Amino acid sequence: MSRRASWRTALLALAVISLGNGVSGAGGGLIETAHAHALPGSVLTFEQQPQHTLHLSLQFPREDLLIAAPELATLGEQASGQPLPQPLVDQLGDYLSHHLALSEDGDSLPLRLNGAHLESTYQPQLGDYVLVITQWNVTTEKPEPGSLLLQYDAVMHEVRNHRADVYWQTPDGDTRPLAGFGFFHSSHGVRLNLQKARKETAEQE
Repeated sequence: MSRRASWRTALLALAVISLGNGVSGAGGGLIETAHAHALPGSVLTFEQQPQHTLHLSLQFPREDLLIAAPELATLGEQASGQPLPQPLVDQLGDYLSHHLALSEDGDSLPLRLNGAHLESTYQPQLGDYVLVITQWNVTTEKPEPGSLLLQYDAVMHEVRNHRADVYWQTPDGDTRPLAGFGFFHSSHGVRLNLQKARKETAEQE
């Protein structure tokens, strides 16, 4: 083997090793979205509030959101743990309002964004990443609606392996699964059986 060919082989091996190390964890000099494992999906958690209101907490990885919504690129420049500028909160709320809807007995329910912030987190198999966490109030027709139809595709309309998990939070802070879905179910809407979740909670008290 010639000296030139030997150098080419060594450089190729070094490149493969470097890429492998970068993919296995975030921030290794490569694009942050290049993970060996997919980032967690969206998590939507509902909690009953008084006066015909539900509280909704919605969170998802910032890295995936920036792929789905490049117009929110400024969000990638914000430090976690610090208040987001109000114009950016408004822009985020406007984007999500086009990808999040709830209805009760065929009638659309008003959703109001109460706040948004970033939170750094870590998982051994993923490394460091940042969550976008938003808080919403949902006005319902009934004090305790039995079921709702959820339509949500804020990330999965572009990141097709992204999934959403929906939970009901009990008064003591426990959570019960309501639904899990991906892109192909998002367009039709997902039925959330709140009455069943309340019943199961009551039976275990």
